[in-house]
Order: sequence, then structure tokens, then C-alpha cells
Amino acid sequence: MIEKFVNVPIIYKRRVGAYGEENHVLMESFKQFLKEQQLFNENSVLVGIALDNPVKTSPEKCRYDVGLIVDDTGSNWNLPQRLLEDGVYLVIEVEHTVESVRQFWSTLSNYLAGYQMDSERPIIERYAVRKVQEGYCEFCVPILSN
Repeated sequence: MIEKFVNVPIIYKRRVGAYGEENHVLMESFKQFLKEQQLFNENSVLVGIALDNPVKTSPEKCRYDVGLIVDDTGSNWNLPQRLLEDGVYLVIEVEHTVESVRQFWSTLSNYLAGYQMDSERPIIERYAVRKVQEGYCEFCVPILSN
């Protein structure tokens, strides 16, 4: 499925360091914070965004954001706010399991058949609560539009 992002606001937390288990820990603490603030419910959509390519960036400088898509950036959320990168994305749904996510990353080029990835924008992991409850998550892969 192709989706166009335009002015999608998020509130977020960022961690800097090697990608791995600590990103999962950040997501879990972020969800707990959102629950405490009564911002987490069945309609919530969370995102995870690796902002740096670990092949080109040293592990201690890699940035990872976890965020919540919100209705606007004007509210006082007590968290940093920003917009997701505008553009066209190829949305790929996968089972929300460690193995399926690992397989997605190892076979990403297979999903891109007929599309050219936009390497200037990061891939966005999208976790809509309702989809996760059904056992799925999504990867929003930035593509160049024709």
C-alpha cells in the first residue's frame, strides 16, 4: 500500500547510542509515560524511527526516536514535538514478532520491487495499537515518487 505523509505531528523521546535492546526499553518506558498521562488508548499510533544508518554513523552517535502521532503540535505535551518527514511511503505490514521483523529487515529489497527507496528519509516503524492487538505492525519505507 502507498501512503502520503503530509504534516504528521508527533510527540517523542529520543535516545542516542547503539541500536538494539535499549530501543525496545525506550519504547516500553514511553508507553508507560503515555499511559500515566492518559495519552495511550486503543486509537494510539506509535512510531519508532532510526534516524541514522549504523553503517555510516558510529554506534554511540546513532539516534532513535519513539513517538506518538498526535492531532496537532500546538498542545502542551511536556515532550518535544516535530513532524514526520513528508513524502510518499510504501507501507508494509508484517507480523509483530521478533522473527518477522528480523526477516523484514533482511529481505527489505524484496519488498521494494518496482520502487526506489528514498535514502534521504528514514524508515518509520508504525505500531497502531489496534493492529498490534491483531498481531501486526507496519514499516513505512520512504520511496521516490514518479
